[in-house]
Amino acid sequence: MNLPVITAVTAWVPDAIPLSQWTAIESALRTTGHSGWDAWVKSWHPDYGHWLEAWPGGETGGSPPVHPDLPPPDLACAVPVETGTDLSGLAAKVANAICATRPPDARPIDVIVFCHSSLDEHVSTTIAGRLCAEVGTPCFPFSLSQQHGASPFTALRLASDLLIAEPDVHTILIVAAEKWCPPFSRICGPDIVHGDAAGALLVERTDNGTGGMQLLDVAARHVAVDICRHATGIPNARTFTSLSMIDSLLARHGLRPDDIDEVVGHPGIPSLSGAVWRFLGRPDAVVQHQVCVHLGAAESIVRLAQALSGAACRRPHRVLLWGYGFGGFIGTALLETRGAPFLYRQNDVRSVS
Repeated sequence: MNLPVITAVTAWVPDAIPLSQWTAIESALRTTGHSGWDAWVKSWHPDYGHWLEAWPGGETGGSPPVHPDLPPPDLACAVPVETGTDLSGLAAKVANAICATRPPDARPIDVIVFCHSSLDEHVSTTIAGRLCAEVGTPCFPFSLSQQHGASPFTALRLASDLLIAEPDVHTILIVAAEKWCPPFSRICGPDIVHGDAAGALLVERTDNGTGGMQLLDVAARHVAVDICRHATGIPNARTFTSLSMIDSLLARHGLRPDDIDEVVGHPGIPSLSGAVWRFLGRPDAVVQHQVCVHLGAAESIVRLAQALSGAACRRPHRVLLWGYGFGGFIGTALLETRGAPFLYRQNDVRSVS
């Protein structure tokens, strides 16, 4: 079977505002929130409350959560906040952007995968259903949640497996979107803030003559993470597993680190990003860590779109994409551009720290 090809990429990042401005907005949202929120928060607290306990203050009136041993984030940092569109609208925005670029005689979309970080399972089903309606043709929609920034890697792995296992499946649309609002805080650790964003990838079963980015390999894993250790770095398990995954992907395809033309990853955890850069022989690329805006499930797609908008198209042009989720999920993908550049909308891709 021919390798899956990413034939279209799009991303949307809203305007950024100072974090201090968001905390004021958040306080107002908490006072006008639905009474049902409190009951709902209590219902998920047994499973997810450790995140709040790691940074006391996360449940208090919009105030930034502060741990005694962790420095609070810089309130002057800018974070992208979407105020006019809900999560469903963000997902539909990028899905429609992909569909609008397709020729009228293109194959219909067979499967839609929606990636997000909401704890509410009803969000998954309703938004996946809306995306199916937006596409306008019968397809199978489902969602991935709770893997945070690693969700697109799991979605790509599933897409690759579906194209092998299901001969009638030809086109898979992966959509990732995040919009943070109370009772969940944007501040998710020392110097890491959640931003709103959305992105989408179109993965197709194509022949060798089709322009696009071949998905050579992709993997996602979960490792145990102690969330209280963000101040001093990440557990060795995540670093070790990430480097092992990258090494395994390169070895399976007979590649060395210097065969990779571009590396696209998530900032925010200095020990992890530094280890990846050094492993790939790019120590000069390690930058001083400051406040990082993390876009959750949309992060990798947004950064890939940004990289593609500024990259020269070499043949072949290999890209290593890697990312992580705060719950311990990690992912990496090996991509290769062949033929004509694939479609992507760069006008909607804005800068993110």
